[in-house]
Amino acid sequence: MRKTYLAAILAGLTLSGAALAQQTATETPTQAAAATQQSAVDLSDANLLKFSVAMDSIQKVGAEYESKFQAAETPEQAQQVQQEAQAEMVKAVEAAGLTADEYNAIAQQAQQDEALRNKILAMAKTPASNKG
Repeated sequence: MRKTYLAAILAGLTLSGAALAQQTATETPTQAAAATQQSAVDLSDANLLKFSVAMDSIQKVGAEYESKFQAAETPEQAQQVQQEAQAEMVKAVEAAGLTADEYNAIAQQAQQDEALRNKILAMAKTPASNKG
């Protein structure tokens, strides 16, 4: 059960490349409306590159905090670790040049747009020296 809880927490904290690459289900009218609203998100190459850098940093933070989370002995300690990880992830996103809202909006758009998702994944595979 603890492992399931850990997986749920980490899934909520990180948008990994694997999750980004997942195929999305058929769109419902609600999802289509949400996608239309999200189209106002700035999807310039510059912002997508920032997103890619942030995604990489978030994955590193998630990996760092996974062991801390597993070492937590009580639900309260686990919650504290989760809050610390979330704060570090927000810092990582902001250090990449995006707000948390911008990051989440791009992530949601990428989940619904295969071409965008593939573009982000391609950017994520480029050497770090080419980023930022």
